[in-house]
Amino acid sequence: MISARSFAEFVKAKCFDGLCKAVENYANENWCLLGLYSRRVQNIEQVVFSDATIERVYVSDLPGTRVSFDVGVEVEMEVSEANRHNDYSDECYPWVRVSCEGDLSCGLDDWKIKSIEPYDKKKAPINSLSDALVPYIPYDRLESVATDFLKEHYPEALRIPRPKQAPV
Repeated sequence: MISARSFAEFVKAKCFDGLCKAVENYANENWCLLGLYSRRVQNIEQVVFSDATIERVYVSDLPGTRVSFDVGVEVEMEVSEANRHNDYSDECYPWVRVSCEGDLSCGLDDWKIKSIEPYDKKKAPINSLSDALVPYIPYDRLESVATDFLKEHYPEALRIPRPKQAPV
């Protein structure tokens, strides 16, 4: 059977329970920071954590086999208010960012949560890796990245003259 080679799927399988507990604690204690909004519930009085779903995983390379990864988690929360006439309830779906670190050589058995904060899509990590742990390289930087790689790993290749191209 072929296994998926997705870091996000690996994080979901390996870290979901720990992430869910941490997000539940954070959401219950800091719900006013999450920007909860409901058309049905005007004055949110009570908030109850319902569920969490891992939506995004951003991975950054660290020295050795260590990686840092930010997990975007969608939190399902029930909000309610009660007054003498009616009880109102609704569900809100804020996102939080959970910043973690771990070592790939031990299968992320040592992973730790560094911080939890409300998710801001404008603050996506810039030098992140793809889901297959391959760096994203912008098109305009391909040549310089390739040259830097050759300087580090195979400097002789830069000294060998290139053959001239054949005429078209």
